[in-house]
Amino acid sequence: MGLVALAIVVWAWPLQHLSTWTRRDALGDVAVYHRYASAMVHGAIPYRDIHIEYPPGATFIFWLTWWIPGDYRSALSALMLVCLCVCLLGVVATARALGLSTIRQAVAGGVLALSPLLLGPIVVERFDMAVAAVIAWMLYAAVTERWKLMWVLLAAGILIKLVPVALLPLLVIWQAHRVDWRAAIRGAIASLVIVAAGIVPFAVLSPSGTWYFIAYNLRRPPQLESMASNVYLVLHMVAHTHLTIIENYHSEGVSGAGPAALGVVSTVLLVALVVGCAIWSARRLASLDPPHDAAVMIAGAAATMVALTVAGKVLSPQYMIWLLPATLLLPGRPGRAAIATMVAALVLTEDYYPLRYPHLVLLDPYEIKLLTLRNIVLIVLLVVCWPRAAFGRDRASSTEVHEPVVSQPIA
Repeated sequence: MGLVALAIVVWAWPLQHLSTWTRRDALGDVAVYHRYASAMVHGAIPYRDIHIEYPPGATFIFWLTWWIPGDYRSALSALMLVCLCVCLLGVVATARALGLSTIRQAVAGGVLALSPLLLGPIVVERFDMAVAAVIAWMLYAAVTERWKLMWVLLAAGILIKLVPVALLPLLVIWQAHRVDWRAAIRGAIASLVIVAAGIVPFAVLSPSGTWYFIAYNLRRPPQLESMASNVYLVLHMVAHTHLTIIENYHSEGVSGAGPAALGVVSTVLLVALVVGCAIWSARRLASLDPPHDAAVMIAGAAATMVALTVAGKVLSPQYMIWLLPATLLLPGRPGRAAIATMVAALVLTEDYYPLRYPHLVLLDPYEIKLLTLRNIVLIVLLVVCWPRAAFGRDRASSTEVHEPVVSQPIA
């Protein structure tokens, strides 16, 4: 509970009152969420009457925030604080179930509690902490073999922000490793049925409106901070090549046939990384027995989430939040390296966003270098998190871990 108290204190004082952390977007995504919520409260049907680029779970968060007392921005901040605390409890519970030492539990929880200061005000103004909270408890359910809960939480995560669907292959492999393939496939199908149950009612009312939130993400050009755009930013800085920045899809992107083609390549690479990570995890798991195999599964989850940032067409600052639960839970020396690299990625992101972001849009060389360094750090994080049998051996031999307490309740 001390870590939860730390998270609350951090959120309530420096994040809200000190100028370093109170730089807020004048409009930003909060205004978009507020507009959607206002329309729904006044009778608009999501996806039919208003085009929303987020799945139904996110739409519910926008609507729920409307009913929290106070102005909409403060209400969203309060809701995300609750999600941070839930995420923190999930990370600590998973660390305990993995058998990590008390010190490692405290380090993981401490980094998460301080993450709003490390990443900046973006944590307050986006709903991504809800995704992180779901992922944290989904990992706990996976480690403790609470299979039904694991699949339900995966479905919840997909309904909030689609991205956890990338974990589906890994979770199927994980349950198949611990139980059997038939049970794993049944669980995956049940999870997808829950997702369908959350989407189909809206699709019946408005097929085109419901398809909009999927097509919206498919047709976006490479966003300014993505790896694909970063290549062209560096070329512009070094070789003075022509570069056109456009504003659409609530963000800035790089326009042109070259960036668009590289965006397609990065998407193919993303699929290859997700599938490759799942297959690689399966091979590593085959050589390990419980409980030492759990570390490989956590590494696979961490690598999968990092791959979404490294190879995705969009890499907004808030995406760093998704990475926190899994990257903080790796054991041994790779785990310490992952925590240090994750902290570096958070700090570098906060260094250019939001204060220096307008300079990045204006193609300032310093900001391009800062973004490039952050993206290189993310590539390093992917390498550090990549699943390998050494994680299992580290758990077996490391002096910083204890035997896992699989079903121990949270204190």
